[in-house]
Amino acid sequence: MNLAMQNGPSLAGQAPSPAAATTTAAPATGAAPSGPAPGADMFWIFIPLILAMFLFSAMASRKQRKQKEKLLSELKKHDRVVTTGGIIGWVAEVKPDLVVLKVEEGRDVRISFTRDAIAAVLKSAPAEAASESTTA
Repeated sequence: MNLAMQNGPSLAGQAPSPAAATTTAAPATGAAPSGPAPGADMFWIFIPLILAMFLFSAMASRKQRKQKEKLLSELKKHDRVVTTGGIIGWVAEVKPDLVVLKVEEGRDVRISFTRDAIAAVLKSAPAEAASESTTA
């Protein structure tokens, strides 16, 4: 019985037994860990990745915007184009902020669009047709 008392907890009013004083006490389960949080190191890895994705996205959109500006600046009469709405026609007239498209060849149907409405040039005008339009 004496052995059981040495390993057990000390009673109120009694000094702790020498065996209990030499053992190291385990931390309580409710105590906070002394180091950083388990996922804190992963947080710092994601910051450069997010910044890199943002940078690549900005570079891609800048490249697309420059291509669109180049397409619109090189637009000339007799180019076959498609609009963002899907209308296909030939450029009849180019103004600073408008483009007039000839949509139907036989009836001479023309529709005006803003320059930003041109999505793509399907077929560029031949060089001699472009030179005729500048001399006329």
